[in-house]
Amino acid sequence: MATVIFDDVGVALPAPEGARVMDLADEHPATAVPFSCRFANCGTCRVEVVEGLDLCEPPTEREARVRRIFSDGPSVRLACQLRVGGGDGVVRLRVLLRRAAPPRR
Repeated sequence: MATVIFDDVGVALPAPEGARVMDLADEHPATAVPFSCRFANCGTCRVEVVEGLDLCEPPTEREARVRRIFSDGPSVRLACQLRVGGGDGVVRLRVLLRRAAPPRR
């Protein structure tokens, strides 16, 4: 099983095969991944895959279309569309935009 690490906030999460990064972020608000549409329409949730791109499923045509709008290279993906493929290893992400994390309790 892969581990997804949100580098800039130091959160590491186990990611079963096929897990969508946005779903992991929803379950762990400390990741502070921003979102708006969840359907590859806006690009708000762009993340850079710093390590482990080979452990990620390829982008869908919908995601690729938004990435072209932003002139993003292959390492920038949409968290709402990015799924972790099979295999062990680390997928290290850097969130390009940031929303405020909820206060700690």
